[in-house]
Amino acid sequence: MAEPELVTVVDGPKGKAEVFEVAKALESGGQQFEYDVRFGGTSQVCKSLGEAYITAGELAGVQT
Repeated sequence: MAEPELVTVVDGPKGKAEVFEVAKALESGGQQFEYDVRFGGTSQVCKSLGEAYITAGELAGVQT
């Protein structure tokens, strides 16, 4: 699989949260995407880009 791809960076008063798209191979041969939100040395996996964007905003201290 390809390396995680940076989708967006959310900058706020608490710092910067980065959202990466991660492709996962399915047994059927297709792909599924997850989103990895990285902030302050920690990482959270989200199932949708919308969820990841909201999580990144909460971590950075801004409303998204």
